[in-house]
Amino acid sequence: MNTNLPQLAVVVLAAGKGTRMKSDLPKVLHPLAGKPMIGWVVDLAEDLGAMRTVVVVGHGAEQVKAHLAGRRDLLFALQEPQLGTGHAVMAAAPGLMNFGGEVIVLYGDVPGLRRSTAQRLIDQHRSQGNDMTALAIDRDPPPAYGRLILDGDDRLTRIVEERDATPEEKKITLVSSGIFVFSCPPLLECLPLLTTDNDQNEYYLTDLAEIFHGRGLRVGYHVAPDPGELQGINSQDELAWMEGRWASTGGKED
Repeated sequence: MNTNLPQLAVVVLAAGKGTRMKSDLPKVLHPLAGKPMIGWVVDLAEDLGAMRTVVVVGHGAEQVKAHLAGRRDLLFALQEPQLGTGHAVMAAAPGLMNFGGEVIVLYGDVPGLRRSTAQRLIDQHRSQGNDMTALAIDRDPPPAYGRLILDGDDRLTRIVEERDATPEEKKITLVSSGIFVFSCPPLLECLPLLTTDNDQNEYYLTDLAEIFHGRGLRVGYHVAPDPGELQGINSQDELAWMEGRWASTGGKED
């Protein structure tokens, strides 16, 4: 192996219960186009050439692990209780120790992300020399996601969640998809700095943008070409929507 090649790790967040699915089956195991949702996400990790993939499990952990038992080189981390996305990545941190490359954070219930979009995000992170890069959506009116706050140089300084945003901030059309690329060493250094000082009393992964910026680290963003591929699946209706989208295009697009 050429150790000079860029190294990538993937963290897949898959601990949620999925109450709105109205099913005893863990949300990420609901089938989409003949395969459980998380299968599409782990496929993406493999397609990106991940050297490590850490799957964060929680609700239905044993079922999820059993489904993925045939996959090679997966690590599992238990998030219990579930205290937000930042807490989930904290749970994954032991699996990232001594890793010097980049880490992309994906979601087990966002199966539509294309390899090409993820690769462009990673490539921009590397070409700009970023320490953290957010995958963003630009849409008017904006969805109820975290708003990206930029400085005069178009650099990302912080992300404000919808429920914590001011009326002015809610007008911002550039929002976070929740998917990020991090350089691993500063990620591990900054995760312990997250707090639950917010409306949800959770550890927000998005808070790392302000923490990184405050420490003089380079934070950027990349706008996804198609917001539809970033649709999270939280209900049977959303699952049916994604099935219809893929049926109309002949399957998941690369």
